[in-house]
Amino acid sequence: MTTGLKAFRKIQAGSEGATPGVAVEATEILYGTLSTFESGEVIHWPEGDRNSLARWMADDEIVGEEAKIVWAGDLNHRHANWLLSMAIRGNVTPTQPDGTNEPLSYLWTYTPTLTAANTPDIANGIETYTIEYGDNLQAYEVEYCFATKLQISGAPNEPVKFTCDIAGRQREDVSFTGSLTAQSVQLFPFNLASIAIDTTGAGIGDTAKTGLLRAFTWSLDTMFRPFYTADGALYFACVAEDRKSPELTLTYVRGTTADTERSAYGDRTTKFLRIKLNGQTEMDASQSNEPYLILDQAIRYKEWPTFGDQDGLATVQVKADCVYDSTWAKMFECALLTDLSTWPT
Repeated sequence: MTTGLKAFRKIQAGSEGATPGVAVEATEILYGTLSTFESGEVIHWPEGDRNSLARWMADDEIVGEEAKIVWAGDLNHRHANWLLSMAIRGNVTPTQPDGTNEPLSYLWTYTPTLTAANTPDIANGIETYTIEYGDNLQAYEVEYCFATKLQISGAPNEPVKFTCDIAGRQREDVSFTGSLTAQSVQLFPFNLASIAIDTTGAGIGDTAKTGLLRAFTWSLDTMFRPFYTADGALYFACVAEDRKSPELTLTYVRGTTADTERSAYGDRTTKFLRIKLNGQTEMDASQSNEPYLILDQAIRYKEWPTFGDQDGLATVQVKADCVYDSTWAKMFECALLTDLSTWPT
């Protein structure tokens, strides 16, 4: 008897491009784990007066389908693109900050549209993916995959981590796409990260705050949801979208810098906060251009509790919501510097 081994599990994915929901072969091996990979059938058990003490009469039916996936792991400079493109917006064309001296560096900027939809049917809407997962016993695939929640978090002496909740149409038995090579990636150690807090969107990132950030969690409920209509299939027909706002949980070291931020909380003042995550190895020789991920946002603090302590130092764990700033004309934006020039095919 052949048995499945955990050691032989793997994750692969391919971009569906301009045809969301049409399954494609995988083009990339993804890193991390899938803690959830459920086919998600909605089963209806009919209730009725059946002249029996038996609750069910073996006449149940599947009336809907929605696969559920949870992808988690260490955030890396390559696959962050997959996360951002299925959670914020798609159809991003990278730029080269210095194409002459840094030909291997590409900047992908993810700015959600706030006055139009970001759904997959829109030209600049989120990317959808076909995800393959399985082991030596059986492979499965789910098409029309998109993110419903994305969380990025960091703490001392650890790489920054992510968790992404994903919805997809249906799970089917397949064979893995073959001949894929795992790519080299760089992680983002929390200890190399930085935080800057400014008073204008134009100056975001200018004022570094050292000795302040002890830990962070950046959470986005994407507000993308499967939407069902009577279209002759059990799975969803399209993706709906609603209002959204990333939430930040920030552990600050208590001191004069944190106390300045507490004043912004009391005064209901908008601040412009940048968290920059940095890799360790330059992508072009002698250019000091390590990969990075920048999380920019206009925020208002919403909770400022009494302080706690960590390792003898007083700390305070505060919460903030991202808000739209009319002068900056943004709510949040993510920028990824990586060596990925285009989606693999």
